[in-house]
Amino acid sequence: MIRVEMDDLNRSDAKLFVRGDWTKEKLDDANRREENIASVSDVQVTFDFSECTRIDSAGAVEIIRLKNRLIQNRCTLLFVHQNEEDARLLNFYEKNFHAKPDSRRQKTFSIEGIGMRIVERFKGIGEFLTFIGAMVFAVAKIVVSPWKFRFTAFVRHVDTSAIGAIPIIAILSFLIGVVIAYQSAGYLSKIGGDIFIVDLSVMSVFRELSPMITAILIAARSASSFTAQIGTMKITEEIDAMRTMGFDPFIFLVVPRVFALILTMPFLIFIADMAGMLGALGVATFHLGISPNAFMDRMYLEVSVNEFYVGLAKSPIYGGIVAIVGCYRGFQVKGSTDSIGAYTTKSVVSAIFWVIICDACIAIALTKLGI
Repeated sequence: MIRVEMDDLNRSDAKLFVRGDWTKEKLDDANRREENIASVSDVQVTFDFSECTRIDSAGAVEIIRLKNRLIQNRCTLLFVHQNEEDARLLNFYEKNFHAKPDSRRQKTFSIEGIGMRIVERFKGIGEFLTFIGAMVFAVAKIVVSPWKFRFTAFVRHVDTSAIGAIPIIAILSFLIGVVIAYQSAGYLSKIGGDIFIVDLSVMSVFRELSPMITAILIAARSASSFTAQIGTMKITEEIDAMRTMGFDPFIFLVVPRVFALILTMPFLIFIADMAGMLGALGVATFHLGISPNAFMDRMYLEVSVNEFYVGLAKSPIYGGIVAIVGCYRGFQVKGSTDSIGAYTTKSVVSAIFWVIICDACIAIALTKLGI
């Protein structure tokens, strides 16, 4: 069992003896020991490691925690009889040490709490607007100096974010078309309106389902990827290194990703439209006995081409939302690698949320305009 004892030499000096193994298996009374020793204040404390046999990562963190508590109590510290290996271990963990999080306080509703939440929300809006301003400024610099555009990075993101997503988008859109057609067929058959399955399926797929499903899949696939990539670069201080060398991180990291999704989303939605229509065609042919020629003729005569154009017109907006949110959350990452996972989750949720909000606003606007 590990032991740590503190001997008072006089009123201004004390010695802390670290004895035995300081390992994860032996740290059974860490909290009690920390509270007892950390009660000392305004003295010089000497950490004596002459009788310490072994220290692992858990022991190193415990020693650093004791050290920080004593420093908070205005103590001056001195480490003696410490071997080179233990010193390197403590130095490494001290550089990367994070204090234990405070225990969760019970949430209470108060005017102060409401005010704090409002301030945090406005602060978040300000940070996002700052990010948008920096991105617009980076785009302006590229317009003035087109050679600054990272074409290689743009092509790479087109490949990974769009081309790589084609199979899953096509399969899911095909299945959505099948489901919509089957659900519609059940009701239309009762009233002898089998042929109307073409109108209902194709219009819903072209106008709403294909753009929405594609945007959600890209948000889950690419927004999370952008956040994780940029967040990792921020944790490893690569972004700071870029700024130090005079490179604009927005030109190198943000603009290629945003342009890649804005320009490729119409192509992805077109593929989703064709796959969804093929699914509806299969159900109409094999379940209702509507020939492919009759299906295509009905679609050509009764379905307005505006339905197709409306879905494609939404796509750049959705692509921009997904890319911007993914990059913004990546730049928010800070602290440790744990925050990468947290902000990756936030990026997916935020991207899907704003895509749906945008879709609702567009639907209301188009209804008012009669489109």
